[in-house]
Amino acid sequence: MGTSSLNPLYWFERVLNGNQACGYIGLLHWVALAMVLTAMLFDSRELLGVNIWLKPAKFLISSAIYLWTVGWLLNFVETAASARAALGTAVSILILLENAGVSGQALRGERSHFNVTSALNASIFSLMGIMILINTILLGLLLWWFLTKPVAMPLGALWGCRLGLLLAVLASIEGGIMASMASHTVGAPDGGPGVPILNWSKQAGDLRAAHFIGLHGLQVLPLGGFLLSEIGAGGGVFVLALIHYAAFILTFLQAMAKKPLLF
Repeated sequence: MGTSSLNPLYWFERVLNGNQACGYIGLLHWVALAMVLTAMLFDSRELLGVNIWLKPAKFLISSAIYLWTVGWLLNFVETAASARAALGTAVSILILLENAGVSGQALRGERSHFNVTSALNASIFSLMGIMILINTILLGLLLWWFLTKPVAMPLGALWGCRLGLLLAVLASIEGGIMASMASHTVGAPDGGPGVPILNWSKQAGDLRAAHFIGLHGLQVLPLGGFLLSEIGAGGGVFVLALIHYAAFILTFLQAMAKKPLLF
């Protein structure tokens, strides 16, 4: 399966083989990240106590990894090539537009999420919400393919992909809870002291912790499934999944109880 290859070009070629839109638009996100990091050096504006470009930087990193993961996964599922191409292209465009909204609002000095302070800000937030909803549906479709279509991979790796996709869908739904609350902090206003870089609240519950853990299960569980299968321990993916799901659920419950992750 080549999962032990350390050559980054091998991985990028695999992503392109699965879906070129995911590969190239994912690469575009890394280029945009370099631009955003440069902007941080010269733009000292802050929003909610942190540099205004920190959020776009985090979104660009997460989105690039997400797109390359989807492209990689599309190598394995045996369904119509046109359907795989359409899904990958649609996901890539949706993620690109979402990040354009996040970065564009940063440029304007405005919050991208939960911002209804003007008609324009409310429209941008609403459009981003619609794009996230459609992306979640497409992610659910990819999960359905992994559940019902032939997939050329070891059984442990297959279950890693299935469980990782399911967890990412659940994390996306949890993101909808944040949108319905118009806040990611529970028990305090958004902002205030947070952990370095991730900026999760140190004073109250923060739903972003569970969101982060859940979304990146899409990388941890499939990769874990492949690696465990290669050493003949594919069943261990269920233990790994149990730990990851428990972390997602517990951090979500902790946030809803208005307790910070580190207290």
